[in-house]
Amino acid sequence: MIEPMASYLVTAPDAEIDFEEALDRFRAGDFSADLTSENSGEFYDRRVWIALPFESVAAQGSDPMRKVIGIGGIFVRLPLVYLDCEGDPPREILASQTREGGSLSARYFTYVRSQSFEINAGQSCLALINVASSDRPNIGIFREGELGTRQIIAVLLKGVLTATLLIIGLALAMVSYLTSRPLGVLIGVTYSLTMIQSEASVFTTTFVSNPLEAREAWEDLTLLTIFAMLSVFLSGFKTFLKIENWPLRTAVAAVLLMPLVVLARGSNSTPELIWAFYLCLFLFVITIILRFPTAAALRVVAGLILFVSAIGSALVEPLFLGRELTDLTIEWFRDANRLIAGLGMFLLLFFDVLYTRRERKRMLGERIEALETQARTDRRLLETEREYSRAREAATRTKAQLAAASHDIRQPIFGLRAAVNSEAERLSPALQDRLGQAINYLEDLTREYSDHETNPLSNDVEAQPELYSLELVTNAVSNMFDSEAREARIDLTVDQTASQTRIPALVLMRSISNLVANALRHAKATRIEVSITEEAGECRVQVIDDGVGMDSNTLNKVQKAGEKSDGSHGDGLGLAIVHALADQHGLDFSIVSAPREGTRATITFETETSNLR
Repeated sequence: MIEPMASYLVTAPDAEIDFEEALDRFRAGDFSADLTSENSGEFYDRRVWIALPFESVAAQGSDPMRKVIGIGGIFVRLPLVYLDCEGDPPREILASQTREGGSLSARYFTYVRSQSFEINAGQSCLALINVASSDRPNIGIFREGELGTRQIIAVLLKGVLTATLLIIGLALAMVSYLTSRPLGVLIGVTYSLTMIQSEASVFTTTFVSNPLEAREAWEDLTLLTIFAMLSVFLSGFKTFLKIENWPLRTAVAAVLLMPLVVLARGSNSTPELIWAFYLCLFLFVITIILRFPTAAALRVVAGLILFVSAIGSALVEPLFLGRELTDLTIEWFRDANRLIAGLGMFLLLFFDVLYTRRERKRMLGERIEALETQARTDRRLLETEREYSRAREAATRTKAQLAAASHDIRQPIFGLRAAVNSEAERLSPALQDRLGQAINYLEDLTREYSDHETNPLSNDVEAQPELYSLELVTNAVSNMFDSEAREARIDLTVDQTASQTRIPALVLMRSISNLVANALRHAKATRIEVSITEEAGECRVQVIDDGVGMDSNTLNKVQKAGEKSDGSHGDGLGLAIVHALADQHGLDFSIVSAPREGTRATITFETETSNLR
């Protein structure tokens, strides 16, 4: 790098000069050691001339050496390079990429080199380089072939860096897709697009030959990146901004982008586009810090690394501190910041994979535990149902035995009545009356059991399900879930009542136990209450929790068979079972819930007596 040997001449606006005039002004001493012109932002003027005197340091009598001048910068318009060596006529020497003697074709957004030239031992030369007022090039003089080798190495390193950063972004998008995190997918794709945008010069150099087309390609890629970052921000804060619908978010991002599109197509100005890019880049980083679906500490660390990288990139922009730096120095800082950003995203990707695996293992363990708990509950319910069936069968057998015994006992009672009647003349009236009453009582008693068996519809009580106390249900529910509630540090209270009903006990037990199980395992509650009230022959059982609650969409979803809320490890059957039992047995079932306000489920049915305590 030999810029310290250079001197500069800056002409007034609209006062460009040619090579001959520039050479005359150099010889007249009009060039100065500092480049003091203000950056006008013009890409196409020719106001700056750089004079670079040099000579061969080879010993006298040595063979001539072939040299090449390399100019590093981000050029829209190709610099002009003229060589005036002692004893040789002046000539223009800027050429295509490598071929000696090639046409003087332009190369854009890249490092350019001159044609090679021969310099004899002790020979003095002057290179005059004409660039735009917005250019701050680096200049070097190399042996022929040396610059080409360095360019190849630099391009390979830059390509490897860009490919690595792209792979990190795409890998993050793939991991997020496999773990069903749409925002993570969008962040990964947008990050990859940002890395491509930062290397726009590579693509415009490779695929575009016209400077205006190259500029438009850069603008299009920048606008696309801005749109992607806006989409990430709107998606990350969709609830706060009340734009849950993704077509609406896309439309909002497009509307916000339109002024930039008009500006890019209507003028050659870039500051607005560049600062809009960095503003959206900061919004993108903020979204990662606050909304990326992973552990809070992990996203904060990765986000802060990205934030530092974004600030560094903004500071070295030519529109800010970069105006004091050469173009290649700016590129070096940009690559360093990209490397820092890549490190942040790699840490986010690596530790997110570990975190996802750990969470998946934990969730699998919780699901297995929930299934085991559900299985134990189902076994207890099944045992209760079996015990209830056995009790009914035993009661049926007892009634049948009583009916048969009653029938058998009635026969000797008839004989006893006949014997009493035959001996009536020998018995006193008082004794006859007492014996008659006793025989009538025995006949009535045996007839009751016999009639219940032979004609079960003759009695309204037997035509209906058995009447029982709700204490049977409440005691079973309390015993069933008391241990589980204590282990989960949840305050479970179950009201007791002596109210009686004919609703099958197993129906109420299954309904209430499903509601209590849901509250214990999915509501994240600290208190669950089973309250019982009775009014006007109706009993109302309510299962109330102070958990996280549900919004209306989630509440409607979880009441369907097989559906469950996000994060639930259940089977999505509990509330559907309660609905089915209510429909089958004439119960009135309702449930209300709100986020952070808990849930209240209510079952209402008829009772026949009331002794609430």
